[in-house]
Amino acid sequence: MRKGDVKKQKILKTAEEMFCRKGYVETSVQDILDALNTSKGSFYHHYPSKDALLAEICGQRAEAGSELTFEKIQENQTAIQSLNILLSGMIPLNGEKLMFLLMLLPVFDMPEGVQVRHAYKRELSRVFVPKIAEVIRKGTEDESFCCPDPDFAAETLALLVNEFWSRTCDIIIENEKKGVLADAGELLATADAYRIVIERMIYARYGSVGLISLHELEALTEQIHLHWKK
Repeated sequence: MRKGDVKKQKILKTAEEMFCRKGYVETSVQDILDALNTSKGSFYHHYPSKDALLAEICGQRAEAGSELTFEKIQENQTAIQSLNILLSGMIPLNGEKLMFLLMLLPVFDMPEGVQVRHAYKRELSRVFVPKIAEVIRKGTEDESFCCPDPDFAAETLALLVNEFWSRTCDIIIENEKKGVLADAGELLATADAYRIVIERMIYARYGSVGLISLHELEALTEQIHLHWKK
């Protein structure tokens, strides 16, 4: 790895750790420079702004999440089982991904958060769409699905999944700004609406697609509520 690439990775790693520990808003570029004992010129050589840095971190998170998700797919699984693993893995609302999301939520509520959110969605689609298309193609061949254009369907499914988790974040943020816990039942109803559209798009059996469970949503809202109050 070239010296410049090593420096860039150090900036990414240090910044992500500081963002998650201290908060994105509370962490300044100078804080990152101090932690790395480097100059502003070195930082801005790689990134024009703190927002651009966070956007690249989102890309790395998407890559890492896709690798872990793909490892869960086995040869003997049905197409719908594989698809559900992919769709669930694309949603940054649980597990290790939740800690990163906790840091992102306040950013999403800021004007500059639009760029960050878009970057995260774009990267998630980039890494997941080819695999989703492959699974839809397999499901069409064994008649689990009926989809004449798996590539287009995969792109559309990724858009729907991104809009689902983004909408879920908006609902949670609005409730937290009022000081109340988001209703997991309302969030589940939102998930069901997207789930039904996905099933109809690929002609999957009703109720066969799963995005997120009520239990996961309850745990999600409680953890975010506790974190938000700090």
